[in-house]
Amino acid sequence: MSKRRVLAISSDLDQLRRIVVTLERAGAEVDAVRSSEAIAAEVIPHRYVFFSATGGEVSALDTLVPKLRERAHVTIVTPRAALAELTSYLRDDRINHIVVGDELESGVFVTAQKLLTGDIFGIEKYLPAGTPVHYARLRDFAGRGRAIDTVLGYAEEARMRRQVRTAIGAVCEELLMNALYDAPVDAAGRPMFADIDPHHRKDTRSPRPVSIRYAATEQAFAVAVRDRFGRLAKNTILSYIEKCIQSPTQIDRKTYGAGLGLYLVANAAASYVVNVAYGIATEVVCTFDRGAKSPLRLVGMFVHPGGAEMLKRGPTPETAAGLNRSG
Repeated sequence: MSKRRVLAISSDLDQLRRIVVTLERAGAEVDAVRSSEAIAAEVIPHRYVFFSATGGEVSALDTLVPKLRERAHVTIVTPRAALAELTSYLRDDRINHIVVGDELESGVFVTAQKLLTGDIFGIEKYLPAGTPVHYARLRDFAGRGRAIDTVLGYAEEARMRRQVRTAIGAVCEELLMNALYDAPVDAAGRPMFADIDPHHRKDTRSPRPVSIRYAATEQAFAVAVRDRFGRLAKNTILSYIEKCIQSPTQIDRKTYGAGLGLYLVANAAASYVVNVAYGIATEVVCTFDRGAKSPLRLVGMFVHPGGAEMLKRGPTPETAAGLNRSG
C-alpha cells in the first residue's frame, strides 16, 4: 500500500524538519516547502496540509486558503492561540485541527495518523501505549452522577491536584449532559429533549447508552465521552463558543443545552478533540495537565467520510430557538 502524500509548510527550517520527521513517523510521504507562495500550482494538490503559522497570526492563512483544494484537510501549527484565535482559525471548512506550542510532535503525530488511517475513535490514541483505560456506561441522570463520582475518585487516587479534579468534574458533567440529553434525536432528526427544562431532565432516560472512558498518566488525565447518535457539527461548536466569548451571560441550556457546555469544556481542558461518524457516534476526548492550568493547545474535529455532508451545518444559537418552537 502506497503512502499518502502530505504537504508541510513552515518558514522556520528547524520546525519544518520536526514536522516532516513526525509526519514520516506517522506513515506519510512528505513534501516540504518554506511558504505557500513557493508552490507554483494555482491549487495545492495535497489533501492533507500541515501549515505552520510561525508568528501566531490568523492572517498567515491569507496566502494559503485560496490555494486549497475543496476537500483539503489542514492542520495549523502555531506557537500560541487564545480561544478566540482558535475559533478564527477553524472558520474555514477545511481547517479542522490546531496544534499549539510544545504539543508539536505528539499533536502532529496523532492528528496525521488519524487522518491517514481513517481510524478516528479512541482515547488510547492520546495516551502512552499500555495505559490502563477505565470504562462506565449509563443512560440517565443518576448514572451520570455515579460516573462522575467514580471518575473523580479515580483522579484522587491518581494524585491529581484539587484544581485539576474540579476541572475534570466540570467537563465530565457537561459532556455527559450533552451526550444524554442534547445528542438524542428522533427518526426525523429532531432533538428529543429540547423542549424539556434542564431541571426536569433527571426524570428522563436516554434512548441509547452513553459511555465514558478515563485514564491517568504521569503527565495528564484523559476523559472521553461517547454518544450513539453522531450529530455534533463543527459549526455548532464554533458558533456557541463564539457566542459565549462575545456575550457569556446571554446563553444557557434553555436555548440549546450543548452550547454553554462546549464553551466551558474548551476553557477547562488542555486538549479538546471531537470524533464524529454521522448517525453512529460522537466522541469528545479531553485531557488535563497535572501541573498548572494551560490554555487549550490541541484542537481537532475528525469526521468519518460516511455521511460527512450531513454534518456540514448543525444547530446554532440563531436556529436553536426555532428548533424548540417547532416542536
